[in-house]
Amino acid sequence: MGVHNQKIAASKANKRLVSIPSALFTDIERFLGYLHLERGLSDNTQASYRYDLLQFWKCAHVDSWESVTERTIESWQCALLDLKPASRARKIAALHHFFEFLLKKKRLQKNPMERAIHPKKNRELPHTLSLKEVEQLQNSTVLSTPNGLRDRAMISLMYGCGLRISEVCGLWLQSVFLQEGFLKIYGKGSKERLVPLGSIAQAHLQAYLVQGRPLLLKANSGNFVFLSRWGRPISRKTFWVHLREYARAIGLSIPIKPHLLRHTFATHLLQNGADLRSIQAMLGHSDLSTTQIYTHLHPSQLQETYNRCHIRAW
Repeated sequence: MGVHNQKIAASKANKRLVSIPSALFTDIERFLGYLHLERGLSDNTQASYRYDLLQFWKCAHVDSWESVTERTIESWQCALLDLKPASRARKIAALHHFFEFLLKKKRLQKNPMERAIHPKKNRELPHTLSLKEVEQLQNSTVLSTPNGLRDRAMISLMYGCGLRISEVCGLWLQSVFLQEGFLKIYGKGSKERLVPLGSIAQAHLQAYLVQGRPLLLKANSGNFVFLSRWGRPISRKTFWVHLREYARAIGLSIPIKPHLLRHTFATHLLQNGADLRSIQAMLGHSDLSTTQIYTHLHPSQLQETYNRCHIRAW
């Protein structure tokens, strides 16, 4: 996160909780700076952690971090019971990492989170789309407008390359290698990876770059590939709104989010014989265990594989 953006985020956060002691707020900001410089966490993760820590302080309302006890932590966990397991886990993890940081910097003598119970996230198999549904989403865009050309190209990149929505919105022109057929992506933690660009995604992206982007381009647009009608980089929220409209237009029954296209990319690769290591590399997962969620196939698929491959099934 740039220094200017950090100051803006900190200022907004401080306005929400103007009564927090300045020393405590400074500790939070130093922790976030550590996350950025030492661990390379994304702007979104830093913003989430800031919100979680300020929310904890509002609940605990302590004058110093040393005043936080195990009972304080228990009360905080009780206050989180109505949240989804994934949200609870993130908030507890934020607090755990924060107190570990304070210990390391000798701002605490003891970690009050030592005996805290860390809730496990339920790893549900994500919804996926069929190839026909992906094509329907692509075809529902209005290609006579620059916005339609842009949205079709974004849908194609998310499905065809397995990109995160933040990676699509933050894509630069210098990261696109159309002739060579690949993209250079900077993912979580600023990790760089090369992703193959399929022929359909390549054609849709080229059509947008030639026919759509020049009509959206403004003097201050910079080198971002995907632009809003104002000439600025398109936001994740804007694309999500458009994607939901396309989903409604084709009568899609399941909840639609941009990440659904990335899940579909990985699932279709696995179902067609791709190995997990290759999928991991294309998705930019640092840990193979994250990619392994896609191996939780439906029982009917397992039965089909067994019938096809096991000699005793003949």
